[in-house]
Amino acid sequence: MSTLLTLQHASIGYPERIVLRDVALVISPGASLALLGSNGSGKTTFLKTVAGIVPLLKGQLLLSRTSNGQTVRVGYIPQRAMLNGLFQLKAKEVIEMGTYGTLRPWQGLGPAERDRVDWSLREVEMFHCRNDPYAFLSGGQQQRILIARALASNPDILLLDEPLASLDQQSIQSMLTLFTKLQADVNLALIWADHALPTLGGVLGEALVIEQETLMRKPFTALAPHTRTAIGSQ
Repeated sequence: MSTLLTLQHASIGYPERIVLRDVALVISPGASLALLGSNGSGKTTFLKTVAGIVPLLKGQLLLSRTSNGQTVRVGYIPQRAMLNGLFQLKAKEVIEMGTYGTLRPWQGLGPAERDRVDWSLREVEMFHCRNDPYAFLSGGQQQRILIARALASNPDILLLDEPLASLDQQSIQSMLTLFTKLQADVNLALIWADHALPTLGGVLGEALVIEQETLMRKPFTALAPHTRTAIGSQ
C-alpha cells in the first residue's frame, strides 16, 4: 500500500474561522513529518481534523484500506496538559481506553484487546509500571503511556501534539529513541508538532509548514533554523 491518507481541496477549521484552505496532502507508510507554524496558526486543529475529531469544512479526507481490508486507522496523542482527567486511573487502564474504538457498546475487553494492551506496554518499555497510578508517573513516563494508548488502537498513522513538551533533555532523547524504534517495528507514519523539533533531524524527514492559511510540504533539512522553531501550541 503506497498511500495511507489523502486530503483533496480541503478547508480546515471551524465555521467561524478557517485556518487552512485548499489543502492537498498524501501520507504514505513510514512518513515522518514535522508540523510547523506560529502560535494560533492551526496546528492542533489540523491534527484533530486528520484524526476525525474536527470535521472538514470542505473537500475530502480519504483513508485507504490495508492489505487485510481494514480502513487505515489514525491514532492521536493530545497534549498532556489537556488530559488531567486521567489522573485517577492506573497506567494500564489509560492504555485500555485505546481499544474502546474496536469494541461494541457495553462489550468488555477480550483476549485480543488485552494482548494488544500488553504489547503496547512492552513496546514503550512501561510494562513494569502497568499497575502504577498514572498521576504518580513522571512526565516522560506519562507520555509513554499516552503513546501506548494510541498504539493500542493499532494505528497506521500517529499524530502527536507536543509529545516532548515539559520533558527534560534526557527524557527527550529517550523519547526520540522510542519513536525511531516504533517506526522500525511497525512502520508507523508520524506527524507531530513540538517545541523540541530542532533536535529531531534524525527522526523527521519532511515538514508541513502552515503560513497564511496554506499548508506547504518541504524537506525538513532544507528549512532555515528559525523556521524549524516556528511552532506553538494551537
